[in-house]
Amino acid sequence: MAEKLILDLTRKLQLPQNQPAQEPCSKSIYRVPKILTDINSQAYEPKLTSFGPYHHNCHHLLPREESKLSALLQFHRRIARASKTPDDVLIAMRRVEPRLIAYYDGLQVEEDYEDCLERGRFHHRDWLKEKDEFLEIMITDGCFALEIMLADKRSTVGEQSEYDSHDPVFGAERMIYIGDVNTLIKAFYNLSSASPADQIIDECFHILDLYRKIVTFEGEYLPSYENVQSTTKLRNAGVSFCKSKTNSFRNISFNGGILSLPQLKVDDTIESLLLNLMAFERLHATAGNKVTTYVFFMNGLINTVDDVALLRNEEIIKGLSATISKIFNKITKEAILVGFTDGIVGVNNKLNTYCKKRMRRWRANFIEIYLKNPWIFTSLLGCLLLLALIIIKTVYIML
Repeated sequence: MAEKLILDLTRKLQLPQNQPAQEPCSKSIYRVPKILTDINSQAYEPKLTSFGPYHHNCHHLLPREESKLSALLQFHRRIARASKTPDDVLIAMRRVEPRLIAYYDGLQVEEDYEDCLERGRFHHRDWLKEKDEFLEIMITDGCFALEIMLADKRSTVGEQSEYDSHDPVFGAERMIYIGDVNTLIKAFYNLSSASPADQIIDECFHILDLYRKIVTFEGEYLPSYENVQSTTKLRNAGVSFCKSKTNSFRNISFNGGILSLPQLKVDDTIESLLLNLMAFERLHATAGNKVTTYVFFMNGLINTVDDVALLRNEEIIKGLSATISKIFNKITKEAILVGFTDGIVGVNNKLNTYCKKRMRRWRANFIEIYLKNPWIFTSLLGCLLLLALIIIKTVYIML
């Protein structure tokens, strides 16, 4: 009986000889699961406009659809001058339709779902049954993105805009916030002109992945089983801090008692940005965990306002840093850090070894016990002064 069951299972698991090998999964755009959105559901929702099917027809995003249609109309006028028609665009997009569908995760979802940002989102659609509308969204949103980049290029070289000057997206007063795809990413995310976007842009799935690779391009920092102490405790043990030469999240090093860290510019979008990067790393099998590793390291360093103040003084943290310790603690709650490498002495190990040396441990304990509390410090100072006076009096009597 057992042997028959094993034979049946073996037969079912075997592929036919003439069946072609399956291609590796090409999905790169994912629906974020509830276990992650519970941390901060709004971090994964667009605020101004939607790109793609996931947030299509969200009520609070509908006002921007008018701008998309204006961009689509202008795009059609532009291709008409090159003797192309909308049918040519549709034919070209039909060719890549299977690839576009394969990029998306969870297109075949029909159950009702709560509104994004609680503002009247329609229920999920089965886009595999509505391929014509799916393709329409791809064309409309794609033309919108292209027109934004082209409008910026025209504005940069001083050409007259093809849109109304008061257009909410393409108007002259709005174009100062928009750049071409490389400049746009670098400016929006505060990246220097030396960022390696040009070297890796062809290897990326989308803009989020491009940014992830830009901010993790340089450096050798690796995840570790060992936790690190907070910045104030490290400083008490004699560790100094400085900015790394680049803002890459992996550019973390510890040499000669100096911990080098990349500068982090904190604004209202930092939590959403880190959560989306970490979600992509968790959901995409080959993405790695470079951003997640950085977030866990910073969560260990920052526990109190004193930790934040120390990093601010060294210009390692800039901007709205009042709540950054809570943000790091919050976004690591449901995160998973994997990919540890045995046998490699990394930054965490070097820091802990440095702080465990006897003299540095004594120094840290002395600072923690006697210098952090002003009353204890005053008492210690008074005792030292009294001891000095006693010694002077004893010497004077002996003479």
